[in-house]
Amino acid sequence: MSVIRLSRKHRLDEHSQEVALERLSAQLGTALGAKVERSARVLRFAGAGFSGTVSLDDSRLEGEVRLGIMMRPLKRAITKEIEAGLLQYLGDT
Repeated sequence: MSVIRLSRKHRLDEHSQEVALERLSAQLGTALGAKVERSARVLRFAGAGFSGTVSLDDSRLEGEVRLGIMMRPLKRAITKEIEAGLLQYLGDT
């Protein structure tokens, strides 16, 4: 199994953190067909060929995406898409 690990600082206030988590949860479910579970500031998700977690605290986002064998060749492209998404959700920090 291949793993993508993420760690980014952010400057989002509490309301913006909530909005970012809701938008991410919706995108994971709608665009990727993932089953998403949320508890407080942690998202756990799983879909066809991938699973992972995203946690958000007052200043950092931490995430991990585990790719199944069929998704492994796409790791570089997936990582680039995640990086672009982080800019969209967290801004340039």
